[in-house]
Amino acid sequence: MSDRDLRAWMAQLDAEGDFKRVTAKVDWDDEISQIIRKVYVQGGPALLFENIKGHEKTFSTKLFTNGLGKHSRVNLMLGLPKDTSPADTIKIIRQRMKKPLEPVRVKTGPVKENIVKGKDVDLFQLPVPKWHPLDNGRYINTFNATVTRDPDTGLNNAGVYRGTILSKNKIGVLLMPMKDWGITYSKYQEMGKPMPVAFVYGYDPTLIVVAGSPVIGPEYNLAGALRQEPIRLVKCETSDIEVPAAAEIVVEGFMSPDPSTYEVEGPFGEGSGFYGEARKRPVVEVSCITYRNDPIFRGSLVGTKEGITEIRASVSNMMSVVLWNILEAAEIPGVIDVASGPITAVKIHKTYQGQARQIAAAMWGSKFAGHPFNIIMVVEEGVDIRNPAALMSTMHSRVNFNRDLVVYPLYMGSPIDVSLAYDLRAELEYGAAVADKLLIDATTDWQLHPPREEWGGQRFPPDCHYSLPETEELVEKRWKEYGL
Repeated sequence: MSDRDLRAWMAQLDAEGDFKRVTAKVDWDDEISQIIRKVYVQGGPALLFENIKGHEKTFSTKLFTNGLGKHSRVNLMLGLPKDTSPADTIKIIRQRMKKPLEPVRVKTGPVKENIVKGKDVDLFQLPVPKWHPLDNGRYINTFNATVTRDPDTGLNNAGVYRGTILSKNKIGVLLMPMKDWGITYSKYQEMGKPMPVAFVYGYDPTLIVVAGSPVIGPEYNLAGALRQEPIRLVKCETSDIEVPAAAEIVVEGFMSPDPSTYEVEGPFGEGSGFYGEARKRPVVEVSCITYRNDPIFRGSLVGTKEGITEIRASVSNMMSVVLWNILEAAEIPGVIDVASGPITAVKIHKTYQGQARQIAAAMWGSKFAGHPFNIIMVVEEGVDIRNPAALMSTMHSRVNFNRDLVVYPLYMGSPIDVSLAYDLRAELEYGAAVADKLLIDATTDWQLHPPREEWGGQRFPPDCHYSLPETEELVEKRWKEYGL
């Protein structure tokens, strides 16, 4: 059975001419990050840093990043033509997600080639960059799967959560109680027991795409569906958590249920483009590291001025799929397309008044509510929801500010949302940040715009964007004659 791992993925990118080895010596402290920023803006290749200052003789010497920095790479990951449109990619992901694949359990795998436990654990053996100048340390958890195991069901859960190296055997983490691993942590707190955690660095990219989205269902099964091949799992050394057998590196540890053990985590340069603030937060004490021979560390830069990051490129399609599936499960009719982003846009065929409000209520009644996507805009056919200018134009022509801007006092949001007051971002105190949401109903209001006979029974005047067909044909024929 094949098992595409990080090395096979890099080989695919290399064969496509979309991969670059950086052999010049670079500093993990900010220099690597600036290189990545410039590569992001240029739409450049995936990068493998092979000569990192201070890591010439550590057990891990290489850093891989930007493996999913462009939509074409997401398509390649799925085995699709690289020029497949985002809308078509989303449809294919939706189809595959409906057929999850049960993982295969194996006794061992490449990730067990080396095992380090106890006093020999040293996280500084990994070439973790300092991603931003004001970060409080080297953030090891930026593009990895954090795996926990529900003590009641025994199911594995994988998510993407930030974490920083506090010492050679401690990782400080951002944990929101309303997220999956936060819910699991609360169960261990009730039992008065430490929660086992495993961090997976470097594997098939489908896992991080699924783990970084609020999917409904076991992440390993859904990642298997995306890659159309079951994931092979092996049990951790110090807990019953299962991890990919072909992962590059797995860090195992335990999170104390006692708040007195919390340490300061943050600041960290977040995807919002601002630094997330420092607070006392839970700590994972590392008990074991397993890794392949010559392991490759996997990380990613977020928080760029231009807003271009690989996490945004790779997860946006999955977020669109998740939201569309939520609407489908709620049996809301007429959904044509969904595009997740700072403004999440939904295109519908409108069949009743209040349809947009129902859509927003369904989305914010889901796991999506805790994410920093606070604005939903609903439009009708004919609007390109991936074109910001088209969305603005539609808002200008369809939105009545008194009726169609609806604030949902949800009181649930993300602690990295800097629009909120500092105290309202205290995720451990409130379980999530305290935030409201906004719906922009840019569909036609049937009460304010009834059909009119002079407009051919339509609710709005005809578009004035076009000439007569015969004039368009005439201009096409004479175009060269105009000398333009």
